[in-house]
Amino acid sequence: MLGVAEQLMPYQKPSQKIEMTEFFSPKGSIKEEARAFPVSFMRRPLFLFTFFWILISSCEAPKREAVINGTTMGTTYQIKLVLQQDLGTPQTLKVGIDSIFAQVNRQMSLYQYGSEINAFNRSLSTEPFPVSEEFAFVVRRALHWSVVTDGAFDITIFPLLFLWGFGPGQETEPLTIFPDSAAVQKRLAHVGYGKMKVKKKTLIKNDPRVMVDLNAIAKGFGVDAVYEHLESQGVAHMMVEIGGEVRVRGKNKNNQFWIIAIERPHLSADLERAFDWICEPEEGAVATSGDYRNFFEVDGELFSHEIDPRSGYPAKTKVASATITAPNCTDADALATALIIMGEKEGLQLVEAMDGVEAFLILREGRDQFRWVKSSGMKIRER
Repeated sequence: MLGVAEQLMPYQKPSQKIEMTEFFSPKGSIKEEARAFPVSFMRRPLFLFTFFWILISSCEAPKREAVINGTTMGTTYQIKLVLQQDLGTPQTLKVGIDSIFAQVNRQMSLYQYGSEINAFNRSLSTEPFPVSEEFAFVVRRALHWSVVTDGAFDITIFPLLFLWGFGPGQETEPLTIFPDSAAVQKRLAHVGYGKMKVKKKTLIKNDPRVMVDLNAIAKGFGVDAVYEHLESQGVAHMMVEIGGEVRVRGKNKNNQFWIIAIERPHLSADLERAFDWICEPEEGAVATSGDYRNFFEVDGELFSHEIDPRSGYPAKTKVASATITAPNCTDADALATALIIMGEKEGLQLVEAMDGVEAFLILREGRDQFRWVKSSGMKIRER
């Protein structure tokens, strides 16, 4: 699988502008991209409800478009690309795409017993644990965002997820009471991004009971891996999407920028979906994280499925949905989750300190009442 770019840049305080301009792939080749930063399963697989459609008006005759669909990482994927004479057939391209997804699952899926991540989680050794370059890269990227977000994003949250009923593959009734505080503290003792590190192509546990969940970053990495693969095949116009995480390049078959719509939150799955905001990224990634379809209620109060890894309890920031635009999808994916935990003020302050990153937050004001805010450079509009 093609390597996905990684930024070499120390964390700077939010009061300073964070420059993100040069990065390299896990294989080590240097690649420059204007205002770009690298790509880098923590929350339960979340079906992010982003909807895509193509404008039908254009002054040019529509071009031919291929749509490649499938399933991966517990969700669906869809790839749209404008056909070019020098491209292979969609069937041939799908073979390469599915092989990339298969590899990512072998590395990072908690649903495959023999995956690298499950092997690492079962290990109680504190000796260096060999992993693939891609797995090491994603963990390194995740730890970077743990530092930047002061622990709001933390892949070592895994032990807490089952306690709250949100563990991978866990099928339990929604909680009606909080877990015992002693149980929370017992598991929290083994949570913390400082309890592990990456050294070359190995992971090292400082605490033998550390376990990781890459769900909040791996789908984004999968998007970027396929995007770079198609780019290497000469694809100039495409949209790559996994479960609502998206990266686009060029224009659609009608010579228009790709349009991505953001869903209006509501708590009932029986209600018809409505898409109230749209954005048109000229190039880059869009990722959305939301708690409005995955929550529980105790004594009439709603609680998010997003657990704050610093406290061990559900986040109480009123952020129902966070959408991030960024140059790549791995970082967008991680940041969308982080902003649910960080909240409006702290989250937007962080985003404003970054070049090439913007945010759109939908905030809960009541059971079915919402308001929205956005960062200063977020290009989004109501339908």
